[in-house]
Amino acid sequence: MPDETWVVFDDEPKQRVLVRAMRVFLPAIVIFGTAGAFFSRGGESMVDLFGPIAVPVAFVFWATAAAVGWNVVLWLNAPFAIDLEGRRLRIRHRVVPFDQVERAELVGLSDGDRAGLLLKIGRRRGPTASVLLRERSTPVLDDARRDLLVEVIRASSIARPVSPHDPPGKFGRFTFPGTRDKGGAEGGARAPRARGAPAP
Repeated sequence: MPDETWVVFDDEPKQRVLVRAMRVFLPAIVIFGTAGAFFSRGGESMVDLFGPIAVPVAFVFWATAAAVGWNVVLWLNAPFAIDLEGRRLRIRHRVVPFDQVERAELVGLSDGDRAGLLLKIGRRRGPTASVLLRERSTPVLDDARRDLLVEVIRASSIARPVSPHDPPGKFGRFTFPGTRDKGGAEGGARAPRARGAPAP
């Protein structure tokens, strides 16, 4: 099918949250990593061993590590695309038919879910697409994106994992916390719960 059938699921709120988090996290890595050249858990520090040159070397190392980490985060959170006509998702160059989307999980960004709530969908083994449902206490999906996401969920094969020790799945929400069945995933997309509210 032609590329025109693909609609990129733009998730600007998620990108905004990631940038805000990385503005704190990445500089902290560089600062504390560089400062580590002066300290040692046992024996001599890098500065003791190699002299003042150890400081710029440590800085370059940790700055490079931070840059690589940021690019990995961007790659993992690249917007996915939806082809409604072809009933398929494109997740980082992998194409997944709607009916092969098998799992859904609600994930808090930090401190439970105080900073926000993500919905991850995908195959049981393979790439996943993540969507920011709520930023702090505010839902962020507009009507068009919410309806698009619900369309994918309804056509999926999402089911909560089942433990061999609990074949009926009666205790699935406790055994596999955060996971959702199809109804729970759709409910989360339509009305992301506030912090502390009962899970769907």
